[in-house]
Amino acid sequence: MRTLIVDDHPLFSAGLRLLLSGSTTIEDIVCCEAGAEALALAAAAPFDLVLLDWNLGSTPSGAPLVRELKGVLPLARVVIVSGESSASLIKLAIESGAVGFVPKESSPALLIDALTVTAHGGIYLPVAVLVTDGSAGLQAVAKAAEGQAAPGGRLRSIGDAFPQLTPRQVDVLGRLIHGLPNKQIAREFDISDGTVKQHLNAIFRELDVQNRTEAVYLLAKSGVRFD
Repeated sequence: MRTLIVDDHPLFSAGLRLLLSGSTTIEDIVCCEAGAEALALAAAAPFDLVLLDWNLGSTPSGAPLVRELKGVLPLARVVIVSGESSASLIKLAIESGAVGFVPKESSPALLIDALTVTAHGGIYLPVAVLVTDGSAGLQAVAKAAEGQAAPGGRLRSIGDAFPQLTPRQVDVLGRLIHGLPNKQIAREFDISDGTVKQHLNAIFRELDVQNRTEAVYLLAKSGVRFD
């Protein structure tokens, strides 16, 4: 698994690289300190996993950088490793296309667990932070997420977890969770933007969620893989 670590603190990057090399099967690891350098590296050769500090000392960083990285690496899993961990920041990271969020104060074991979940196509969220979100809908989904699958547990497909969805709805939801915008989903399936919106409205009704972010939280709770 080719991995890119993006953090403006070289000492942290070096420690993270050492942890991954000693505790996982990840061997091909590249480190950089700035968003522009990360984008250049991503354009030069693909990465499977990006571990990204949310606040870099230069631009782009945060949500804009996540979106740009997903544009260059649409299939890569972006996991945020941040010194900040407010519910609003986590929500923004997920909305931008990240599939995991790990606070920097977390233990090495928790980080490895998070990477195990995302490597198997799952979504890792720090539930203890999510339940403090001010949105009632997000609180309800986040509280339910306390039962999300353990890293060693078996992740289910979207279709298995939600059999009430049609095959096309499963496909659209899978692309949505990958962070693809409606227009790109429409192009991939050769349908109109309006048809994509109709599918999403039906999906949200079936899952009893209000938007993409709540859908991501629900899939995390349900132990769903999305690859």
